[in-house]
Amino acid sequence: MMHSDSMTNQKQSGFSLLEIVIALVILGFLTTELVKVTSISRDYDQHKENMIQVSTVKTLLLSFLQTNAYLPCPDTDNDGWENRTGTQCSSDSGKLPHLMLGISQSVATESILFYKVNTEAVTAKIDDNNFSASYFGTASPPTFSFITPPQGVNKGSGNLTICSEAEISSCNASTSNGNILEEAAIAVVVSFGKNGQQTWSHIGSGNVSSLSIVERENADDDDYFWQSPADQADDSIAWLTGYDAKYAVLKSEQGIN
Repeated sequence: MMHSDSMTNQKQSGFSLLEIVIALVILGFLTTELVKVTSISRDYDQHKENMIQVSTVKTLLLSFLQTNAYLPCPDTDNDGWENRTGTQCSSDSGKLPHLMLGISQSVATESILFYKVNTEAVTAKIDDNNFSASYFGTASPPTFSFITPPQGVNKGSGNLTICSEAEISSCNASTSNGNILEEAAIAVVVSFGKNGQQTWSHIGSGNVSSLSIVERENADDDDYFWQSPADQADDSIAWLTGYDAKYAVLKSEQGIN
């Protein structure tokens, strides 16, 4: 009897170890899946926060415009303020001049935003209301007027184009009109998402070729930007048009001609 009980106990012990191994395998699988789901959820939440952030920045830019009757130039020396040479922008791209918009340094550091403006804002056209660059003009602001493009079929020159999520292969001059969200943006703000620091390092080195196709388009400093689905890139984009600028000033006490 003692011998039989010993064999029974050994069998029971063996079954218990097998059950533990199976349980650990199942637990490991569930843990892996939980980590995946948590990561996806975290990425989605961050992308949503970035979208809210750039939307808020658009509102702040319009508020700045209502108060000052012009839009700021990009920040090119990383001090939080715009950079101008005389009345002209020192560059048509750089970082968002966050201090001019009332965004704290700590918030700005967490997500450095790319800021691109009408490409002619670096020329004398910035003080000529016949050109879209004049939305950034500081010579007796508002420099722009009702006749400043975009107006009717005249979209203006030096403006920026935003491709939609429907575009799946490229965003450039060959993109069909049906896949264009906007082709007369006067300013664009981009959050590069969770890999923003990496993207900025590529911009700093002048080499964005190793980025994904969407991120490369948003970081290559041309006139095209791509509002891509979150499963392709986590970049978030907001933009202003001349109509936005005119409406904002009309709502203020500045008035335009």
